[in-house]
Amino acid sequence: MDVSIDRPRLMKLLERLLTAHAPPGAEGEVDAIVMEEVRALAASVWQDAAESIVVHFRGRGDGAPVAVTAHKDEISLMVRRVQDDGRLRVRPLGGLHAWAVGEGPVDVLTEGEPVTGILSVGSKHVSNESPAGPLKSGKGVEWEKFWIETKRTAAELRDLGVHRGSKAVLARSRKPPVFIGDFICGYNLDCRAGLAVLIEAARQLAETPPPNDVYLIASSEEEIGAQGAAFSIGQLPAQTAVALDIAPVAEEYQIRNCGKPVLLWGDATGVYHERTLRHMEALATRMGFETQPAVVTSYGSDASIAKRTGSAGRSACIAYPGENTHGYEICSMEGIVNSARLLMAYLRNPLE
Repeated sequence: MDVSIDRPRLMKLLERLLTAHAPPGAEGEVDAIVMEEVRALAASVWQDAAESIVVHFRGRGDGAPVAVTAHKDEISLMVRRVQDDGRLRVRPLGGLHAWAVGEGPVDVLTEGEPVTGILSVGSKHVSNESPAGPLKSGKGVEWEKFWIETKRTAAELRDLGVHRGSKAVLARSRKPPVFIGDFICGYNLDCRAGLAVLIEAARQLAETPPPNDVYLIASSEEEIGAQGAAFSIGQLPAQTAVALDIAPVAEEYQIRNCGKPVLLWGDATGVYHERTLRHMEALATRMGFETQPAVVTSYGSDASIAKRTGSAGRSACIAYPGENTHGYEICSMEGIVNSARLLMAYLRNPLE
């Protein structure tokens, strides 16, 4: 079996996706890229009530439809208080950890241009009286200690459209990836690499229709509970949901950062469909590479959560290995490419 992927094209798209802003519920920049890429590839493309983008490819036969998801959103921050001095107090949206991103520039999103601020914890030449003092002594790094320094007044921020509920993301200047050998490094490879694979699948399905109907879903609000996928898959006739996502490289999971895609057998939400997993393992073997089986905790995918909510009967997750998940991530490019190959092999040879 030969499934080829245009690696330069895939990586070029991934670089573009990585610099876009898309906190949960405000995913317009990524929406625009996805729609630009897929609109001409299928006769049926729409954005549903959950703001997931759905691309439908009709199959040659009448087998059970399959839904494939990759999420658009990124872990981020929400403004919960605007102080008179212009400092913004924030809370995380999804699993963004203060100690994983530290101080640095962020973009506060408005209806107009983003307002740049600096995620801050204050001067370090201080005693325990100041916010950074206890942190220097080894206390936990919590979001309550941080703020966004804007150097503007509360009135100026209000005029710019910044208010309680505004969302903030890492500044665009921090988002371009770094390449080290065969590894791509950067923020939000979860799940922009999966989204690039999804779009590559759309390109290939446009050239060669699948045997069964396929729904490709660029899902919304995954980082706050897979809310988009749970709704979007539930609106479709698909019986099987396949998530594309990152897999956490860790000794406890025996996941290595290499060219072997990860097939999840279980996560914090439940178990994945065993016959589908064994079928995918066999497809990978026929293409000349192995997969990595894994059971993970502190993790849930679009597919496993959709199954839990009753939106899908079967679930599977094809994941590319990544270090530093929910931080400055490091992924094997070969792992991403082989995940794309495995997905296409499955869509061309679905489990009956």
